[in-house]
Amino acid sequence: MKKEISHFWIGNFKSETDFYIFFGEDENYYENESETDEKYISEFARTQNKHWLDHDFLECGFENESITFEEKFLEYSYSEQWISELKRRIEQIKPGFEFNSIAFVTKEKIAHPTSVKTQHFEMLYVGEIEYEI
Repeated sequence: MKKEISHFWIGNFKSETDFYIFFGEDENYYENESETDEKYISEFARTQNKHWLDHDFLECGFENESITFEEKFLEYSYSEQWISELKRRIEQIKPGFEFNSIAFVTKEKIAHPTSVKTQHFEMLYVGEIEYEI
């Protein structure tokens, strides 16, 4: 089987709107293609110092239901391969962290991933996880 390594973040957003503002593509990004080296495709990309990020290699979602960790994230790609490792890391890095969102992106797409904290949300970088695809 082929293996994949992805960077993982777990987050807590004050609202679903804040989540979509952070991860959504900037509608003005493609207006003047000669300036794309100066703009960022999304706020998430900006925080990771990536002007352009192919969203085909990014999976993210807002899950605000009061259900178990596994139930929140079981619908994501290959989750049965990484979910227990992600849960273990969260408990190790920041026990009791309240979260309602997840993001993961193929390792090669972001060179220096980082956590992000603002007045509207916190996205905790939990590291790389390898899984079979």
